[in-house]
Amino acid sequence: MNAAACELTEACASNPAACKPDVAPLSRRALLAGLVAAKAALPAAPTVGLSFGSYALWMLTWEDSLELIARTGYDGVELALMPDWPTEPKLLSARDRLRIRSRLLDLGLALPALLENLRALDPVRTQAENLERLRRAIDLGAELAPGKPPLFETVLGRNPGKWDEIKHELADAVGEWARVAADADTVICFKPHANHAVNNVDRSLWLVSQVGSPHFRCTYDYSHLWLAGHDLVESLDALLPVSPYVHLKDARGTSEDYRFLLPGDGETDYVTMFRRMRQAGYRGYANVEISAQIHKLPEFEPIAAARICYDRMASAFEEAQLLRP
Repeated sequence: MNAAACELTEACASNPAACKPDVAPLSRRALLAGLVAAKAALPAAPTVGLSFGSYALWMLTWEDSLELIARTGYDGVELALMPDWPTEPKLLSARDRLRIRSRLLDLGLALPALLENLRALDPVRTQAENLERLRRAIDLGAELAPGKPPLFETVLGRNPGKWDEIKHELADAVGEWARVAADADTVICFKPHANHAVNNVDRSLWLVSQVGSPHFRCTYDYSHLWLAGHDLVESLDALLPVSPYVHLKDARGTSEDYRFLLPGDGETDYVTMFRRMRQAGYRGYANVEISAQIHKLPEFEPIAAARICYDRMASAFEEAQLLRP
C-alpha cells in the first residue's frame, strides 16, 4: 500500500464520517428507473411471432376464429380474404371493421398478413380485377391495423411448364401490383407453389430481382420447396433475405402427386429451421397454414388442429431459443 493509501486508511479509521461520500443514496424508484432506461438503450433482440391462418377456419365466424387463435396461445392471425371466407372485404361493413380492429387489440393479436389468391395472368380473371381485389385488401389492412399495415400474401398461379414462356409477362403483371403496394406502404409476398409457374428457389429469386421493388417479396414455405427437392438450410439461406414472412406446414409425395400435412407430420426439422432464422436475425412472423386438403375434410376439427400445431411449433421455438414478441 502506498503512502497516500495509508494516510486515507488511517483518517477513515479515526473519523469514519469524514469518509462517507457527499452523495445522497439512490432511492429504489430511481434505481429501477435507471435499470429500465439502460435496458431500453440496448438493441432489442430479434423476435418472431407465431401466428395462425384463418384460412383453415372458414366454417367459423370471424369472432370465433379470433377467440380460438388467441385462446390457444398464438401471437397473431393471418386473415383469409377470399370469397366465402367470413373476412372477405366486401362482406365487412364499416362497423364490422371497427369491431375486428377492437377485438384484435382486446385479444392481443397482431395482424401480420392478409391472405388472398390473385393468380397473375389468369385466363379468366383480368389484371384489372386482380388490382381491384388487391386495393380492397390493402384498404382493409389499413383500417384493421392503422400505422402498421399487414403484408399481402398470395400465390401466382400458372403451370410450371409455362415458366420460360410467361416469366417476363408475369414480372410485368406483378410489377404493377408492387406499385399499388408501394403507394400504400405495404408489401406483397408471393409464395412459390409446387404446382405453379414459380415453384422453386431459382425462379423465386429471378422474379424478385426482375421486379426490383422492396414492395414485392417472397413467403418462405418449405413444404413447397421440399416437394421441389430443395434442402431446408440451403433454401432458407437463399430466400430468407427476400422473405419477410414464413408459412409452416409439411408435405409428402412428389411435385406431381402431393399431400400437404400439419406442421410436424412430415420431415421438416423445425428446430433447425428456427435456429437458422434466429442466426440470420429474422424478424417477422411464422404462420401455421393448414391446407384445404385437410380443412375441407368432413372430419376436420379446427380446435384440435390449432392446439396440436401450437404445441409443436411453440416447443420448437423454445428449443431453438427463438424469442417470441
